[in-house]
Amino acid sequence: MSDKVGTKLTVFLTGGTGFVGGHVTRRLAEHGHQLRALVRNPAAASSLTELGAELFEGDVTRDGELDKAIAGCDVVVHLVGIIRERPPGQTFENVHTRGTQRLVEAAQRADAQKFIQMSALGAKTDGTAYQRTKSEAEEIVRRSGIAYVILRPSVIVGPDGEFMRLLVRLVRGLPVIPVIGDGRYRLQPVDVTDLAEAFAQAVGRSDLKDVSFDIGGPHKLTYNRLLEIICEELGLRRRLIHVSARLVRPLVDLASNWRLPTPVSPDELTMMFEESIIPGEGNVLREVFGLEPTPFRSVLQRLAG
Repeated sequence: MSDKVGTKLTVFLTGGTGFVGGHVTRRLAEHGHQLRALVRNPAAASSLTELGAELFEGDVTRDGELDKAIAGCDVVVHLVGIIRERPPGQTFENVHTRGTQRLVEAAQRADAQKFIQMSALGAKTDGTAYQRTKSEAEEIVRRSGIAYVILRPSVIVGPDGEFMRLLVRLVRGLPVIPVIGDGRYRLQPVDVTDLAEAFAQAVGRSDLKDVSFDIGGPHKLTYNRLLEIICEELGLRRRLIHVSARLVRPLVDLASNWRLPTPVSPDELTMMFEESIIPGEGNVLREVFGLEPTPFRSVLQRLAG
């Protein structure tokens, strides 16, 4: 593999129709790579075909659908992940752990040169089911014998991302904004376009192998501050109402047990209070990928524009 500009590789992707996947696919196409994508519904993946991607119908949760798609590919980019379970098929164990295992085994049979994995900041063996299965998927990739790059982003933001759209809807639609807890828990929002460029470089650079990177934006912001910035950019005055987590958690747990829709799941509530920030002042987007990380306010201005 070469890191020379213009090197064209055959890249197989999962999750190409998702929020992050759309941006990653676009950057890979701009870098001149030949693309193949695993999609559950080819008819709904016109955005990928417009970029020249060859589509293969399939799902990482099912066996026997990967070998033909990966055959002859140089690099595998695995972006599939879920934040909430929808049993029986869409579980953390089946998607994150077993799905990654299936894909790694297919990549091994295809003699792929590199495996790029999207994990999550905070993945760990003793965390929530989401964090644990993300950690297990990382270990599967590390033990594969294939050169790998694992990217572990904090919360990912972009004008077309659900997290930012949800916050903007809250601020625009409500005179007072409910906040669980004191709102001082911090996030390090990363611009999806910065993350997509990091993925594109991970594919093409031969010096990036057998490494894992925690990815965050330039600023560590409390949840309160995120809402304040949105209010400032939209020119709105809103009051934040803080609701005790001790009152919210039993209701969330009860709704989850009854499989009722809730704004936040029990796992998400736990991870919220753990924060999603990278220790220290360094930033690998700048130090490794040569990017100037985009501030949250600048991403919001793209949405407002």
